[in-house]
Amino acid sequence: MADTSHEAIDIRRDDLLRRIATAAEPIVVLDAVAGMGKSTLLSQLASKLQCPIWRSVLPPGEDTFGEVLLWDVPSDVHEAEVAAGWQDGGRRVVIAKRPRTRLLGLDRAIAYGKAFCLGTDDLCFSLDELETSYGKTEAARLLAETGGWPFLVGLLGRQSRDEAAVIRFLADDVLREMADSELVQLSLAQQAPKPLASAEEAVPAYLQATGIGGVLAAALDMVLAERLKDSARVPVISAAYSAHGMQTEAILVLQRAGLHELAVRAFVAAFGRYYIFFHGSEAFDRVLAGFPAELAAQNEGIVTALAMQALKRGEVLRAQRLLADCYGSRANNVLKVLSDRAAFSAAFRSFRLVMLIYEDVVLGDDLLEQSTTLLSEFPLDADLERGSIYNSILEFYIRRRRFAVAQDIADRALFHYERAGVPLLCFYINLHQAMMHLMSGDAVRARKNAVDAAEQMSRVPFDSPMDKRLLALLEACVEYEDGKPEPLARFLTSEMDDFSHGEIWPSLIEFALQYGSQALSEHFSMIAARGFLDRWRAYQVYNRQFRLMIEVRDAVILQNGNRWQEAAEKLASVQARINRTWVEAAVDELTRLQDRDEIALAVVWLRHIVFEMPGRVHLDRQLSAMASNLNLTGRQRLCIEVWQAYVARRRRNLTSARSILQKTFENAARLGTIAPLSEERQFLRELTGDRRISDFLQTTPTAQQIMRRLRDTGLPNTTLGEKNGLTRRETRLLLMIAEGASNKFIAHALGLSEATVKFHLGNLYRKLGCGRRREAITAAKALGVIS
Repeated sequence: MADTSHEAIDIRRDDLLRRIATAAEPIVVLDAVAGMGKSTLLSQLASKLQCPIWRSVLPPGEDTFGEVLLWDVPSDVHEAEVAAGWQDGGRRVVIAKRPRTRLLGLDRAIAYGKAFCLGTDDLCFSLDELETSYGKTEAARLLAETGGWPFLVGLLGRQSRDEAAVIRFLADDVLREMADSELVQLSLAQQAPKPLASAEEAVPAYLQATGIGGVLAAALDMVLAERLKDSARVPVISAAYSAHGMQTEAILVLQRAGLHELAVRAFVAAFGRYYIFFHGSEAFDRVLAGFPAELAAQNEGIVTALAMQALKRGEVLRAQRLLADCYGSRANNVLKVLSDRAAFSAAFRSFRLVMLIYEDVVLGDDLLEQSTTLLSEFPLDADLERGSIYNSILEFYIRRRRFAVAQDIADRALFHYERAGVPLLCFYINLHQAMMHLMSGDAVRARKNAVDAAEQMSRVPFDSPMDKRLLALLEACVEYEDGKPEPLARFLTSEMDDFSHGEIWPSLIEFALQYGSQALSEHFSMIAARGFLDRWRAYQVYNRQFRLMIEVRDAVILQNGNRWQEAAEKLASVQARINRTWVEAAVDELTRLQDRDEIALAVVWLRHIVFEMPGRVHLDRQLSAMASNLNLTGRQRLCIEVWQAYVARRRRNLTSARSILQKTFENAARLGTIAPLSEERQFLRELTGDRRISDFLQTTPTAQQIMRRLRDTGLPNTTLGEKNGLTRRETRLLLMIAEGASNKFIAHALGLSEATVKFHLGNLYRKLGCGRRREAITAAKALGVIS
């Protein structure tokens, strides 16, 4: 094999020398990358012709050579000249150069037929040439492994390979001649799954061949490591990485060389705190870890990036601490920061505004005004900053339940993020839009936004597990609205723990709490739902907003589990001005409520009163006032309409009950939502169990569709108490004694005498076959009347 290899190379060399010597054109240019054997050919030609080789930056004068000129252009020359006199007949000029070296006058000489080039492909073996010496099978292998490079053909054509020799040769004779930028380009090309288009001129195909990938990588590492020890060469290497889109590596090589000021500039040029959205959290963490602590504490770009890193990990308090360490405690007074243009840059104020998305801060009109003013400080093409300001304002309007304005703000943010070319930020806006529509009860539009969000996520050029969880949650909630609980159940059992320990903002946690607790209570158990809320309670213990959301959802879950007294005690323990006394006395005040949390408390108290005292004076007026509140979500409005129908039926106004429920079902069908109605099973059981109501609803296709979907999700036609022969009052008594209520408490709550309570309890015990409270509670649990 070795003899065959040498024979093939000798034949190839002789053929090339013959082509050069017999060419009709007076000028021959060997134009190929390092390691192609250009200099070797010149040496062999010089030996054969008995003439010297000119090695200089400048071409030789006319009188310094005879009939033959052999010029080996040094590798560091970027431009040389072909003398016009060389085109005259009678002289032979052979020039060896690198592809990056430009020869002035060469194109003209080629056009006039006075010169021709032998490139990389000409100097390499072709498949036909290899087959002549090695046969078809071996030739195909060698071509795949060597790209036809003569040296490697000679080496790999032998029976044993000396990889150490290959590494030394590549490092010393090939790579060391390359410029720093070419070396980086070669390194990237060797790592790429396919040849880089930008590397075609400087990087031959053979250097990416699978057979030499390992030795090439070793040689590259050797040479690059040596060059990176020279701090003067590092900026050029960094610039080469940056030119090929390898921003992270560009910054890291500067940091490793101790050139931190240059690294900071490169980081800021790569959008600083927005770096994570372009390159992903892993690259973001690597870059930030490379800056020394003393620099990170003093540089605004690094400080805000570290704070962003903390926010993305769900560590809001750490982000606040980082700002306070750098700027003092005033950095966490948002109004002071936004209003003090002299002390804080526009970029910092913009970031401080973004932090509000994650913080437990009440967003007032003064903050909104300052935020809008900040927009004017950025030019119209500052897309990242303007998009982020709109994103912050978006959270303000979502919390205020002003979804129409929020949609307009979202469109503006999306416009800037799309123009900035950041699909991950576009994904967040699509996510917000879907959440708004789900809160509004519009599952049809939410589904479209979920599709858009998935499309944006598919364009993100790096892996982002947390954001994929957000998308999975959104898609599962959309399916849940369509009466399909399985995707959400899978998410809650497999992904929720990781999800709850990541990036969280108030509107997102409200979304997760609503759907997660409802799905678990309906399709698993009340215990599972409350355990889910407890996990959030433990994680978000420092955040007042989140605590209140959790307490409200906990009360609703208790209500759905027929533990109404316990739910009332939980609500009564909430420190807020909206309590039961306030709600019982309010009518017009319910219309004017604006705060999201106050509305949530008022709604859940109204729900309790509807169940407990549906015949209460003015309750219908209170429900109408609450339903007319413009800050109510669509979900909340659908629920209140169900309660209105329930109250109307209890007051024997079937016409009103049927009309209200029909309208509610038609709205739900139009919006493609079922989840808000599904959570009102306590009231819908009685409403749809009334033949006079259900028969009326069956006459309308849309209402009929909603009834069918409700039954598919587990809504029975009759209440559990009725199925077991209990009256509504007896069922109510059973629920109250299960919660430990005394006869006196029951009498006061229901407006009855204690004697009447004892009478009804006697009937209850008889129907359940019991003689005492404990036995009645055990029987009720066995029958499924209570949880």
